[in-house]
This record gives sequence, C-alpha cells and structure tokens, in this order.
Amino acid sequence: MNILLISYGDLDYDGRLRSLISVFESVGKVYTFTRGSKSDNKRRGICNVSYPLFIKKSIDFSRKLKKIDVLILDNRKATIPGFFIQKIKHPAYVIQDCRELYLMNEVKHFAGKVGCLFERMMTRRADVVICANKERAEIMRGKYGLSKIPLTYENLRKLQYSSDEDVETARVKFAPLINDDEIRILSSSGCSFKRTNDLLVKNLCKVNKKCRLFLVGSYDASEADEIRKIAENDKVNTVSILGQLNQTELKYLISKIHIGIVNYGQYDTNNRLCASGKLYEFLYEGVPVVTTTNPPLKRICDESGVGVADDEYAEGINTVLANYEAFKRNIETFVIDNSIKGNDEKLISEISKIIRS
Repeated sequence: MNILLISYGDLDYDGRLRSLISVFESVGKVYTFTRGSKSDNKRRGICNVSYPLFIKKSIDFSRKLKKIDVLILDNRKATIPGFFIQKIKHPAYVIQDCRELYLMNEVKHFAGKVGCLFERMMTRRADVVICANKERAEIMRGKYGLSKIPLTYENLRKLQYSSDEDVETARVKFAPLINDDEIRILSSSGCSFKRTNDLLVKNLCKVNKKCRLFLVGSYDASEADEIRKIAENDKVNTVSILGQLNQTELKYLISKIHIGIVNYGQYDTNNRLCASGKLYEFLYEGVPVVTTTNPPLKRICDESGVGVADDEYAEGINTVLANYEAFKRNIETFVIDNSIKGNDEKLISEISKIIRS
C-alpha cells in the first residue's frame, strides 16, 4: 500500500509530523513531502521554499508516484496541494490531520481565511479526519458538518537527550541557577503576555515558599522588559529569562524543577481548546503542573490529579506544594495509562480498520 504524506511542517523540529510518519509506516509504504534537512531517502521529498512554490513541487512529487492508495494531509497548508493531488491521482483514501483549529470567523487575515476554507472543504472530502484532543473532535463535527466524529491522536511528547556530552554542558550551564533553598518553576511559553506570564510573575509573591521561575522560549523584547520590571518589585523570588533552549537543555532543566507551568490564552478556539505537547513534556519527566483553565488542561488535571488548573497561578502552586508526593504518584499512574506507544497503536488500529475494511 503506497501512502503519500504532505506537510509544510519542518521534519527536523515537528514532533507530531515525525510521529504521524512512524504511525503510517506500520500501515504501508510511506512517501513524504515536507520541509527539513536534505535526505538520501528516495521516498522523502524535501522542499524548503516559499509556500506557493511548495504547492507546485508537492504536486510534481505526487505525479512521479505510479499509484497513491492513501493521501495524508497534515494541517491546513497541506490542503491546497492535497486538493489538486486528489483530483490528479485519485487515491482510494484521504486522511486529514487537523492539528490546529482555526475557525473562519476568528481568523483576521485573508491568507488565514483561505486556509480555513480549504481545510473545511478537504475535511468534508476526507475518509478519515484526525484531531489532537476530544474537545476539538466534538466541536469539529458540528462546525465542519462531519458525518462522523474525528479520530483523536493526542500530542504525547517525551523529550530526549542528544548525547552525554550535551547533558554535561547543560549541567554546567544551569548549575549556578539551581539553589536548594528555592522552589523551581518553569514556564516554556517565554515572556508571552497573551499566555499571562506577566500575571504569573506578579503572583509569585503569593506563593508560600521562595521560588525561582524559569521563563523558557522565544520572546518579544518589550514583553521581556515588562516582565523584568514586574520582577524587580518582588524582593524574595527570582525570575530567570532564558530564551530558547535546545531539547537536551530543556529536558535537563525540567528534571531539576518542582512544578511546570502550562499556560495558553483563551482568545480563540484554537488556544482555548489547546492540544498541549508541553503538558506531556513535564508529565513524562515526573513533574506536576499548574495550568490555565483551558478545558482540555482542566480536564486532565481534574480527572488524573497530575496538577491544578488555576488562572491566577499562586493558589495552584501552593496546592501542589502542599500535596507534592500525591501529585507525583498520580503522574506515575498517568504515564503508564497514557503511553506514547499506546497512543500510536490506538491510531494504527483505528486507521487499519477503516482502510482495510
């Protein structure tokens, strides 16, 4: 069975894309056309060009294949070339992965509205629609007029070390920031005000113990300046703005913290119903979380007891610290019940039933 997967994602940095490829390699022979580093793999087309040229080249790549049994479209930007490839190659099955949930009435710019239009059109043409959590699945069925509820493929993600040398480099880099008399907290959403990191910094003074907050991720310079001004008013706690870290650095630092912060805005459906891989990065390292009250995050915290959903942060942090070992035990159970292997095998089974029926 020949499978063609189209994605404008970068294979080097896109964890969900790599996971999808791995899943479908269990179903058939997978050809991919994506962005990323050049490869000698003849079944892998790589094209790091502008989006309009990517559309043309992905269609050209599909023409070279004698037969496509299954066409997989990964996210909105794959739907435009996918529309033409479906007409040219007539695959037996079309599968659409909707990792985001941007709705036409919420998108402000023209290009985004075109993307929404094509995504809606292709989801209706698709034999299988996949999304990233059950909250999105439920709303998509109604908003997109689907006959069946989409399959769910969660963004389960575990960080990996690259080498022992890089781990040692990370240890040396962060050693001056690790103090035994501080509760260490990490947010990997940079200094974003949209994700309320300003409120997080402001409310550190309400936490019952001395804290050091690590703000990790790319950030806007003006927002970082505002964060520093807020932090200057707190004479007890420390805020360290670290910027973007590589995977080894992030994994090492998470292994040294007590609480992870997972925060998203609630200003549109895509963010309100966030499908957070960041949540699992903390949980797979055994770290309890405090999250914003976005429905998917609150559901996981409430049902599994792996953290607390609290938009003001401080009360949630205090609750986790007061019951720390209980939260740690709950995480151990959660990780067993929500394994990456199990997540993959569930999707493989569901897809196989449909395309082999």
